[in-house]
Amino acid sequence: MKNCLVIGAGPIGSILGAHLLKEGIDVTLVDILKERLRSMEKKGLTVKDPRNQIVGDFIEFPKKFLFSPKEIKDKPDVVFICIKTYYLTDVITEVSQAISTPPKVVVFQNGLDNEEHAAKVFGKENVLRCIINYAGAMTSDTEVEIAFFNRPNYIGVLESGNIPLAKKIAEILTGAGLETEYTDEIKKYEWEKAILNACLASVSTVTGLTMKEVMDSTPLRKIVEKLLLEGIKVAEGTGIKFPDNFYDLGLSYLSKGGYHKPSMLVDIEKGGKTEIDFLNGKIVEYGEKLKIPVPFNWTVTAIIKGLEQKKNRKNKKL
Repeated sequence: MKNCLVIGAGPIGSILGAHLLKEGIDVTLVDILKERLRSMEKKGLTVKDPRNQIVGDFIEFPKKFLFSPKEIKDKPDVVFICIKTYYLTDVITEVSQAISTPPKVVVFQNGLDNEEHAAKVFGKENVLRCIINYAGAMTSDTEVEIAFFNRPNYIGVLESGNIPLAKKIAEILTGAGLETEYTDEIKKYEWEKAILNACLASVSTVTGLTMKEVMDSTPLRKIVEKLLLEGIKVAEGTGIKFPDNFYDLGLSYLSKGGYHKPSMLVDIEKGGKTEIDFLNGKIVEYGEKLKIPVPFNWTVTAIIKGLEQKKNRKNKKL
């Protein structure tokens, strides 16, 4: 991989793009946030990691920015899709229209079955999936801070022909400091991450509380526990095999969230769209298909859809 497109200049895409640049990859950053990209063009991008000091005091992005996938002219070696899941359909459509032959695409997002969605457009032979175990926040248009990184990330494929590429990407990211491992069990890690995201992010979003505040509340923690149990049962219903102690490991992991707002809560506060359809909504969809009761996931999904509706109605009035 010599060059790539990183679509999405939020925390995930900015951190990824900066690390790829460190490894000498020719990166083009794509986003509709014109002011942010113009600021990066002038001032570069600083990536801060409280645990590892500063990744780069000044990482100068080459002057390669696009304000839409529609502006893509040349086919890159790899396209990393780092946008919110609710933009996935629009973005993959625009990429497919801009590039005559399907590129290799890495779905670099949270959520369940995103890669299957992308494969309908690009073909399974062109789609890879990465499970991201870091998170961050843009402290300004030119500064991003890594909030946590539960190493490693995982990358997998839909068809075996892409295994060499997946292993190469894992090697590049690991060399840059974003430890990533290739796995033949990408779906297991996808479910693990989605379940853990769904059971705490949803309760934080409904209550407006940080992760630690939720887990410190006895009644709210019980709701998180019920959501976790439902997610595990549904995943196992699809054939996923978890370790016997996954429930305990999951609770331990969730208890370490700290005074951090999950992205779903931030999304509600900022704009009104969330990734609920690709998290709790997917668990509900699978649960109903498998006839596995999921009352807690159904309830939080319904409430958050209601919050989206309320926020969007308010935005229209403005």
